[in-house]
Amino acid sequence: MSNRRVPHRRQLAIDDIAGHSHHIAENNLDAALRFLDAVEATVELLSQFPEAGGAVPTSRLDADGLRAKLVNGFGNYVVLYFVTNETVDIARVIRGGQELDQIALNAS
Repeated sequence: MSNRRVPHRRQLAIDDIAGHSHHIAENNLDAALRFLDAVEATVELLSQFPEAGGAVPTSRLDADGLRAKLVNGFGNYVVLYFVTNETVDIARVIRGGQELDQIALNAS
């Protein structure tokens, strides 16, 4: 029996991925395509092994249980996600160095 969880991407994460890939494509279209593939590979890894990322220490109530995993090959990008019994809930894909306190996890 598989422990695979269904990946769910929040709209903010979808917007993040599109924005980052657009920014990368301004200088290097091939790198932007590799970035998109790398994000999808990371999401697939997390759906199979949700504990692959580490817990994010925070006192934010809306971030309880938040985990983070670097995008393979693009170590300056981080997938922020929550794990449920059935899903890996991709909340955001951010650039490293962004302050968690400044990042919305839910659309307003």
